[in-house]
Amino acid sequence: MNTHMYIPKPHQIAALCWVALLALGPAHLYGASKATTPAPADVKALSSEESQRLTAARRIAADDPEVAAAYEQAKADKAAARKAYLDYKSTRERAASSENAWRSLSDKALAKADPAAEALVAKEKAAFRARMAASRPEAKAGKHPAVKVAEDDGDDAGSEEGSI
Repeated sequence: MNTHMYIPKPHQIAALCWVALLALGPAHLYGASKATTPAPADVKALSSEESQRLTAARRIAADDPEVAAAYEQAKADKAAARKAYLDYKSTRERAASSENAWRSLSDKALAKADPAAEALVAKEKAAFRARMAASRPEAKAGKHPAVKVAEDDGDDAGSEEGSI
């Protein structure tokens, strides 16, 4: 059973924030919102002539090569952001599945090598938990100890004892 909680590193959080911002579109980057600009009550709908004029102007703007290139780039960036998210999600799931398979096979091999090993592992884990609880008396008193932030070594692999 995997009892370790995954905590993303700062560069991973920043990357996910950028992916989310790209997925939302540029309007959210500048704080523009339709809800913040209420329409006055005396505003009338566009007349037929105004609507046709606006449609023609939009067509001309869309035919501008610079606008078309920017639109295609925005579509490509949005697709890349979606792909990056899906790749990240599937990779994370595959890693968790591989680790669970490894732990299961390791436990079975250990039990096969020595039937009493399972009880010894449980005893070892209990002793470790007791040592950790005893080393943090402030945690038992209900106080939260200051979190010590370690420098990022660039290695995303777990540093737990006995990990792959």
